[in-house]
Amino acid sequence: MDLILANTAYLWILMGIILLFSEFLLPGTFVMFLGVGAIFTGILSRLVPMEFYTEVIIWVVSSFISILLGGSLIKKFFKSESSVDPFIQDDYLNQIVPVETDILVNRHGGKIRFQGTVWDAISKDSKIPKGEYVKILSRENLTFTVEKVES
Repeated sequence: MDLILANTAYLWILMGIILLFSEFLLPGTFVMFLGVGAIFTGILSRLVPMEFYTEVIIWVVSSFISILLGGSLIKKFFKSESSVDPFIQDDYLNQIVPVETDILVNRHGGKIRFQGTVWDAISKDSKIPKGEYVKILSRENLTFTVEKVES
């Protein structure tokens, strides 16, 4: 046991290298930062003699700092992609669509057919029976607010 505790600097560096290489097997970049913290701890414990518990504290702190700094650096170089939701462009506004199920005033339960899919719909003015056509005024989540189209 004394042999192991006498060579903790090399164990920290070995553990850091193992953590760095395990990053290839595990998703994300979290393990890599733990490895960087372990290598830093190993180098520091080789230069400055210290107790094992102090080394563990240094590893935790250096890993945390590595996560904070490295995470922001990775976000800067590898920007995330965003997908475009077709509804964000408000292309549904003022569309004329058929009523599938009677639409009630300020109550859910009514249905319209839009882009080949049946959607929930409510009316602010009057009840609109099935078979009529409505104009889409707005959308809140998955519910459209509509008004009757006069023929």
